[in-house]
Amino acid sequence: MITLKNIKANHEKITCMAYVEDCHTPISLCFDWQKKKMESYQLPDGYAWCASHIRHAEKYFCTAEISNLPQERTIMWY
Repeated sequence: MITLKNIKANHEKITCMAYVEDCHTPISLCFDWQKKKMESYQLPDGYAWCASHIRHAEKYFCTAEISNLPQERTIMWY
């Protein structure tokens, strides 16, 4: 699970604060809209295994419409 908060977008970038699993430390994310790619980010200590969580956020941003993004989104998978 990953929770994206304070989602903001313009024609170039989508930015947000992300919270993975049970971690209370936010991760600053920036998605490059034209490259369809997440820019570099730093996972909190002990959460290196959550890189796959960031890929779920990246997939979400690839398919999202900038004009219709919510301010907050939780993504879960099985």
